[in-house]
Amino acid sequence: MALHDKPRVGFLGLGTMGTPMAINVAKANFPLLVWNRTASKMEPLLRLGAKAGKGPAQVAAEVDVVITMVSKPQDVEELVVGPEGVAAGMKPGAVLIDMSTVSPSTSRKLAGALATKRAEFLDAPVVGSKGPATEGALVILVGGLPQTLERCQPILQAMGKTIIHAGNVGMGSVLKLATNLMLGHLMAGFAESVHLVEAAGLQPKRLLEVLDASTFRSPWYQTKGASMVKRDFTAHFALKHMRKDLDLMGALAQELAITLPVTESVCRLFAQAHEAGKGELDYSAVFSQLKADHLTLAE
Repeated sequence: MALHDKPRVGFLGLGTMGTPMAINVAKANFPLLVWNRTASKMEPLLRLGAKAGKGPAQVAAEVDVVITMVSKPQDVEELVVGPEGVAAGMKPGAVLIDMSTVSPSTSRKLAGALATKRAEFLDAPVVGSKGPATEGALVILVGGLPQTLERCQPILQAMGKTIIHAGNVGMGSVLKLATNLMLGHLMAGFAESVHLVEAAGLQPKRLLEVLDASTFRSPWYQTKGASMVKRDFTAHFALKHMRKDLDLMGALAQELAITLPVTESVCRLFAQAHEAGKGELDYSAVFSQLKADHLTLAE
């Protein structure tokens, strides 16, 4: 089926990221059908004129493009290839865009399931948290056929400011994991820096002044540094999701037969924070884990 100017879009997964992304699709005037396990989360979209779907298969059967945005690989697999999943309702020529952060092997599995339905697939995870998602300013990393990306470009442009074609199916997921690898390292290192200056009796704002006056200058350091100083870890990107992504990086490294020794250490730190009950907080809460460990050692 050739997509017309305003293809019908189905959006499945209305969490912290999915809701503002779907809102931007609705505001771009794409006919929108939404579904979420927790039905109340559909309300903001229904107020914008979207229609409520009855389930993944039913949504897929009525639209030209399905977008999935959920937290874990097992969640998206259930959503797509489970009983009454997206694959059961996909029409020939329709497209599934999975924007979740999953492993490349998961992306390839989903693409394979849809190939039997003569449907197309893009893995299109995003770089950016709740703020950029709300502003339609995400960076979208796409794996899949160039012609499929071209057809879906207007929909992706409603959600993101930059769209990067990484290569074949699965390569968008590889690029996202590599990006989040750097983000996890940055957060762990920054948290240790703030912890160090505090322990030495310096005000953290002095460190932030150095960063702002140097080649390190970035709004990210100022925002996350302020959060650490105030001990305000309101979630923009939940720590549990970073921990999950680090686990996916480790699994990919094993698959590729390479070692990621620094990532392994960072993963242990985030795992400790997660197991200490900080999973629902922002991933900058890894700083509070360092503080807790310091107090334990001091006892």
